[in-house]
Amino acid sequence: MSVLKHWTFITMLVVGGTIYTAQRLEVELPSFINNYVNDILSIPLTMAVILVILRLWKGSTYQLSPLMITSVVLYYTFYFEHYLPQHTSRYTADLYDIGCYILGGILFYLLQQYVWSANNSLQKKVSHK
Repeated sequence: MSVLKHWTFITMLVVGGTIYTAQRLEVELPSFINNYVNDILSIPLTMAVILVILRLWKGSTYQLSPLMITSVVLYYTFYFEHYLPQHTSRYTADLYDIGCYILGGILFYLLQQYVWSANNSLQKKVSHK
């Protein structure tokens, strides 16, 4: 099953899009949702698209390594929490955001290993019932 059609990806996309839309419409959201949920979702959503593109080139069983995932988390950390806050007033550095990027990286790794993998045992158990 394609990662981009899987219910987990679609759910993350809908949740992130809903939060973004609510923020643009100036809907008051709980602090955690307003400030951190999209930061958690940004890594798995971005990495899922990267995974799909790489699977087109390298085959449907291709997996991103923990080093690749860590590299993206570090890039997001540097760019959004160090570079942008120094160059535009719209962004502020927040250590909790770094934790969110790390959680997002872990979430992506787990989804890739256990849900989106062509060889995952969860899918095999469900399909054999």
